Amino acid sequence: MLIDWFTVVAQIVNFLVLVGLMKHFLYGRLVQAIDAREQRISTRLAEAEKKNHDADDRVEAARVEADRVRQQREQTIAEARSEADREHKEMLQKARDSVRALETKWHEDLDREKAAFLDEIRSRATTEVLAIARRALADLAGADLEQCAIDSFLEKLKTIDITGFGRDLVLRTGTELPEPARQCIGEAIRNRFGAGVNLEFERAPQMSWGLELRTNGRRIGWNPDNYIGSLEENLRHALEHHPG
Repeated sequence: MLIDWFTVVAQIVNFLVLVGLMKHFLYGRLVQAIDAREQRISTRLAEAEKKNHDADDRVEAARVEADRVRQQREQTIAEARSEADREHKEMLQKARDSVRALETKWHEDLDREKAAFLDEIRSRATTEVLAIARRALADLAGADLEQCAIDSFLEKLKTIDITGFGRDLVLRTGTELPEPARQCIGEAIRNRFGAGVNLEFERAPQMSWGLELRTNGRRIGWNPDNYIGSLEENLRHALEHHPG
């Protein structure tokens, strides 16, 4: 079989032309299309990767925020509990202090009322005792007691210090003295103070009985009211300083 070299060469030339045409018109575009597709795929993959990273970042940020919120909530709850405990303790302490204050005030009021009641009882008792003593002395007053009072006054008159006594003297008596008694007393006073004294007799109804000589703010004598006054002072002093 003979080879037609012309035909072979023509076929080869046709093939090369076809390849050149395909390369020029088809292969370049195909490669460009493939490259473009690969670029789009790469871009999409990059975008997807970026989105994954962004999603991971958002998830991490959300987790961090959730942890922060949880910690803040736990801290807020702890602070609220601590504040509630503190306020509870303060309220309990205030309640205890209030109860103690009320108890103290109650005891103080009770002590004051007790003291006032006892003072009233003591005062009334003292007043009654003194009133009874005065009535008893008034009931016992008589000639014998008056004479005893006069005798006691005359004895005192002999021993008293008359320094500072004036010349005007007043003799106060609880009862009206008979004239002989006045003369006796007047003579004794003039003998003690001198004949130039001015003596005035004065009736003092508030005195049960007894005698009292007054001048220049001084006084001497025998008067049961003096003893009763001393008794009253001693009684009140004893009662005021008696415990309870």
